[in-house]
Amino acid sequence: MPFVYELKIAAEEPSYTFVQQLVSVGSMAEAGQAVCTLTDGAMEFHVPAPRQGLVVEWFVEHGAVIENGDSLARIVCEGAEVAIPAAVPVRLG
Repeated sequence: MPFVYELKIAAEEPSYTFVQQLVSVGSMAEAGQAVCTLTDGAMEFHVPAPRQGLVVEWFVEHGAVIENGDSLARIVCEGAEVAIPAAVPVRLG
């Protein structure tokens, strides 16, 4: 049975600016795959998908400011519903 989760930024994270979608609506994201790029103004970060699923909606666009706890995307997963942890951006390089 499929379930839906919202990809969110972890509460302890600082503000970021949304730079780019790396997985478009209608595409599958693998667990751990980078789905978008954020910046803190000095460095860029990837946001990994915590679980495999189909990206069905993006809530943010290029240039949007992301605060901790904000939802980035809606993803549909297969299997039994489980708690999905908030994402922690990973620094590039």
